[in-house]
Amino acid sequence: IPVTEGMKEIVHTLFEAILLVILVVYLFLQGWRATLIPLMAVPVSLVATFILFPVFGFSINTLSLFGMVLAIGLVVDDAIVVVEAVEHHIEHGLSPKDAAFKAMEEVSGPVIGIAIVLSAVFIPTAFIPGITGRLYQQFALTIALSVLISAFNALSLSPALAALLLRPKREARGPLGHFFGWFNRWFNRGTDGYVKACGVLIHKFAFSLILLIGLGALAVWFGGKLPGGFLPDEDQGYVFAALQLPDAASLQRTEAAAEKVEEILKQTSGVAHVTTVVGFNMLSGVQNTYSAFFWVTLKEWAERKAPDEQYGALKAHLGSLLSRIPEGTAFVFPPPAIPGVGAAGGFTFILADRSGKDVQFLATNMQTFLAAARKRPELTGVFSLALLSVPQLFAKVDRDKTLKQGVDLSEVYQTLQAFMG
Repeated sequence: IPVTEGMKEIVHTLFEAILLVILVVYLFLQGWRATLIPLMAVPVSLVATFILFPVFGFSINTLSLFGMVLAIGLVVDDAIVVVEAVEHHIEHGLSPKDAAFKAMEEVSGPVIGIAIVLSAVFIPTAFIPGITGRLYQQFALTIALSVLISAFNALSLSPALAALLLRPKREARGPLGHFFGWFNRWFNRGTDGYVKACGVLIHKFAFSLILLIGLGALAVWFGGKLPGGFLPDEDQGYVFAALQLPDAASLQRTEAAAEKVEEILKQTSGVAHVTTVVGFNMLSGVQNTYSAFFWVTLKEWAERKAPDEQYGALKAHLGSLLSRIPEGTAFVFPPPAIPGVGAAGGFTFILADRSGKDVQFLATNMQTFLAAARKRPELTGVFSLALLSVPQLFAKVDRDKTLKQGVDLSEVYQTLQAFMG
């Protein structure tokens, strides 16, 4: 569900971006001939980028499509520069063909420079080491490839189309003409105000420098206040829940408590299905008699419109309900941000005893640390996988007798683990 819905959202955003580009380009160029040339750069650049995907071993996924969404706004820039330059020379009396040649003499350098600068920004992202670099490699290179192809397109296809399609501009009439006139007047006023402000700042160098430093310091301060993390906790269409009874509790006792938790989860608005596994700890991957694991499948995004059915609110509500279970400790935790990378979302902390004391000393300090962590408002679902106070029983298996009866030793150990943990 999350992958399918995520792809639908990105494709929907892709069409929205194309529509916005059409409206903005037509609003500023104010002619369908001039608008058509930059718009043709969009499919040309994107299709050419898709063709290069197999060369780099890329696939069509959420990251590469997200790069495509951002690239739509970038690939039209070079073509717009070319069209504006050609129209400028046509207004000064040159023929469309001569205007195209003259324009390319002036803007070829800037177009190449724009492509190199943007590539220099995005390509190094692909060389970030570790899993972060692997995650954003396709995203960064998708944008870089689109920009380079759009630059080539602006140096070849766009001037040829400009020479064929552009004509001396005529003023629009009717309602559209009135709208363009009103827009141009307000846009020119804004441009004049911006130019005057720039002139004032240029003549007041000290004030401009102080303002720039102040804005930079403010940006750094705001950046430090924002929360950071590897990947955000997102709505993937499901959450996990866990139940842990007192150490060494029986399997029958755990099963009865798990049925109670399952009933609470099923009755919660926004939950579609609940799958329960008794005798297994998902977080540690260990089978024992006093743990249970719940896979909570949420309803599809389109069916969860109410505020209390949104991912964050729903997860908090489930956590509040499960915290009231008297039989043991029950809590909700998010799945890993990347399937297969870890057993859960959030972060892991390791507490190590470097003093060489006994297990009881480590258990006492672990409980002290957990109690302090649970008081922090920014932390939820703090728990430990270390069960340092579990009663232990030593069982010695008579190997010779087991083998004589034709029983495999591994089956004996698995049975003991299933019933005793």
